Amino acid sequence: MKSPSFGVLEGYKVVHATQSLAGPFAAALMADWGADCVWIENPTTRDILRWRTNMIEQDRRNQRSILLDIPSPEGRKIFFTLIKDAHIFIESSKGGQWAEWGLTDEVLWEQNAALVIVHCSGYGQDGIPEYVRRPSYDPVAQAFSGFLALQGDDHSGPIMGSPQLGDSFMSLIAAASALAALNKAQKTGRGESIDVAQYECLLRIQQGYPAEYLNTGEQFPRQGAKAKWVVGFGAYTCKDGEQVFIVCAGGGVLKRAIIEFGLDYGSELFPKCISNVFPGTLGAPVFEAAIEAYCMARTAKEVDERLNSVGVPCSLINEYRHLPDNPQYLARETITDWETIAGEKFKGVNIIPRFKNFPGKILRGAPSSGYDNEAILSELGYSVEELKKLYEKKVITKAQV
Repeated sequence: MKSPSFGVLEGYKVVHATQSLAGPFAAALMADWGADCVWIENPTTRDILRWRTNMIEQDRRNQRSILLDIPSPEGRKIFFTLIKDAHIFIESSKGGQWAEWGLTDEVLWEQNAALVIVHCSGYGQDGIPEYVRRPSYDPVAQAFSGFLALQGDDHSGPIMGSPQLGDSFMSLIAAASALAALNKAQKTGRGESIDVAQYECLLRIQQGYPAEYLNTGEQFPRQGAKAKWVVGFGAYTCKDGEQVFIVCAGGGVLKRAIIEFGLDYGSELFPKCISNVFPGTLGAPVFEAAIEAYCMARTAKEVDERLNSVGVPCSLINEYRHLPDNPQYLARETITDWETIAGEKFKGVNIIPRFKNFPGKILRGAPSSGYDNEAILSELGYSVEELKKLYEKKVITKAQV
């Protein structure tokens, strides 16, 4: 696989030593957008998602793989050579792991002064030592950040936000901050080190709810399938047993909804000045009952089409089985297919988002572990004989396709 020649990140090199989901998704986005993305796996503890073939294929496409023992003397030398011309390096591990190996930010900047370094961990690179060294996975970070306490309902208690929201949000923040730092590095020639703590990412995306508690002492309640702070905002079951999600919020939307549900807009129950129907008001139970009756008299498809036609936000609560035949998914080619390195057809999610002038591409499927060892090291100047010795010492290894 040659260096990519497409996308907004054409000409940029990203090296990442990450696994599972927190961290790799940031690199996956950059690979989709045209970066030359080199993925380093540990020969003894490969990516723990390797057994989930479909997940690896979706989020490691367009990347090159090398199985490298970084802490070993030879591996360290190879790693330094790899990052000399890299723009971004991403790692995911417990806080302080790379410093323990002697691979501090300062040591990496000796090799490449403009390198943007992204550290992804559960609790950050500093703080209370006992926390810094704690292991973390997505639901653990959800619990620690206060995010988990908002999920579920009063009957079920906290329910893990899926799929792996903490990992995804962390990766998005890691990608955004890395590209922002890259912009600065190109102007100044000075690199940056970014400390991305998973629990902090989950706290930051909770909008103003943490601040609401910190300033008023009010804990935002679990919402469940329907919002507690406003009526007509939630999931409703239809005649065919399928569900839709309806949002009746905002003056114009609410007016159209009240009329569509057969109620009297401008009445004492629903005066013209309101933008929402709030719990505890006289109109609340009437409005809720009208929505439920409306949905139970129609199929989910009928409710979806009718409400959207009159300007009330609504969607079928789709399962994956609904997506491939949905006309909008088809029109935008949101689902696409590509060929794996084994030559098999694979279906997955297309490049997101869509760039008009410099679009992303899928050049190839995800590599097996160490698939690109020879190509990567040959580019770095290693001879066939040197490669043979590295394999013998197990500094590099390779898995079967």
